[in-house]
Amino acid sequence: MNNSIKFPALIFTLILFLVSCNSKVEGLKPVQLTTESVFITGKILNPTPENNTITVYENDILSGDQKSQSSLVDSSGDFQMKLNLYNSKDVLVKYVNNSFPLIVHPNDSIHIVFDADKMSDKDKLAKTIQFSGSAAVENSKLIAFHSEISKISIPLQQYRQYEKEKYPTDFIAIPDSLRTARKEVANEFIQQGISNELKEWIKNDVDFEYYNWLARYPQNHARFNELDKDTVVPSSFYDFMNIEVSHEYLHNSKFVDFISRYRFGRINAFSKKYSTSSFIGYLLEGKDNTYFGSSTAQEIEVINDITKDKFLKEILIARCLFDCLDRREIAEFEKQYSLFNKIVHQPFLREPLINKYLETRKYFECPQQNENTLLKSARNTPAEQLISKITQEHQGKIIYMDIWATWCSPCRKEMPNSKKLMNEINSDKVDFVYLCTDSNEDRWKALISELEIEGSHYLATPDQSRFIYELFEMSGVPQYILFDQQGNIVDKGSRLRPGESLIKTKIENLLKQQKQGITAQKS
Repeated sequence: MNNSIKFPALIFTLILFLVSCNSKVEGLKPVQLTTESVFITGKILNPTPENNTITVYENDILSGDQKSQSSLVDSSGDFQMKLNLYNSKDVLVKYVNNSFPLIVHPNDSIHIVFDADKMSDKDKLAKTIQFSGSAAVENSKLIAFHSEISKISIPLQQYRQYEKEKYPTDFIAIPDSLRTARKEVANEFIQQGISNELKEWIKNDVDFEYYNWLARYPQNHARFNELDKDTVVPSSFYDFMNIEVSHEYLHNSKFVDFISRYRFGRINAFSKKYSTSSFIGYLLEGKDNTYFGSSTAQEIEVINDITKDKFLKEILIARCLFDCLDRREIAEFEKQYSLFNKIVHQPFLREPLINKYLETRKYFECPQQNENTLLKSARNTPAEQLISKITQEHQGKIIYMDIWATWCSPCRKEMPNSKKLMNEINSDKVDFVYLCTDSNEDRWKALISELEIEGSHYLATPDQSRFIYELFEMSGVPQYILFDQQGNIVDKGSRLRPGESLIKTKIENLLKQQKQGITAQKS
């Protein structure tokens, strides 16, 4: 395209962007979720006394997260739990380190009896597990199928080696052969006589396992070989993902994984590398690599351009808007609300999104901080002096610094662990410091209020953020830094997550050393 055509197009894009800037959505009220209950009860034979919980995992189509619900196992091995579902799906039941799948439907009441000693052997489990109540026959046959299909696999280490060493045309032969072998097992099992629902579930399970194998290859090959993932395969590699989607696919957890692979594989392959809402910045940056608008707007545009199936498009747009809210980009969701209203109709997508928007907006409108939460100003501090300023303000204390960002999902997910660690340490000699980078101030305050994070909070400016990345040689967040009482760095890195036992041990060792030092001085 020549410049005489491109410039008017840019002006038109700018006008559209300005027109789309809506105020907050008015008149919305919280929605009562139209889910139905599922009751799962059971008895574990030969339970281990030290392992008194059983957990059910389900893949959520809207967020893409694996949600879990646990139940206590009493001394007799009995347990019970309740799930709330929009539609039938498979879930994973896990006890200690072993697990098995289960198909559940809204309003089901399922009772399971299994032997903990036989869980590690899938054949023994299939022969001994007992179901009663809803879908008993179906689940008995599902466990039998799970036992058979699990035998058709490649050891993970060997498979990773194939992903690393083989080029795309050679690699494809690997999942192709696996799919063929798994189809043969599936067809033989189906011929034994099973329900239509289980028959469709098995076929979809084999297909989506295959699609996910292929979709993971470019990213893994790039990671193992330290390459740019965008250069491993052309965008046409992902054409196999542009499928027609049936509502029956929702029953299979591998379809939820497929949606994630579609976004981070196919959509990413058709997207520009950068997004900017600054028109001047767009003109100054390389326009071939930069999209004028938000990352959410770009993703929605790509979804509309490359996705032919209407239902798949609805799921993808809903997932994109969920992530927009998960990053606390309230204004961006409000810009896209008319599209949401037009496109997203399925209750299992629409209802949770409306509630998430209203809940998130509440913390923006009236953020309230805990009395033990301190918001510290560092705006006028030169970038190279920020860390020394923080250590000086906490002089004489052990400092556990959490470097995070409001848009970082792993950062936010670790915050409850940070609160737990703070309570376990429970020492006035340890200060928990949260340094937020590359983030909007309103989102920063709203998230601190929402997550109820105590401690000292600093918001880094863009210049300070860049300096922090360079200083600590960071490639991303979250990152964690442990300082001793003199302000010296003891350790740093993402492995010091508050959810890991390592950091608690290190802090306790520093406290012990400090106590020993005081005792020595007194003597």
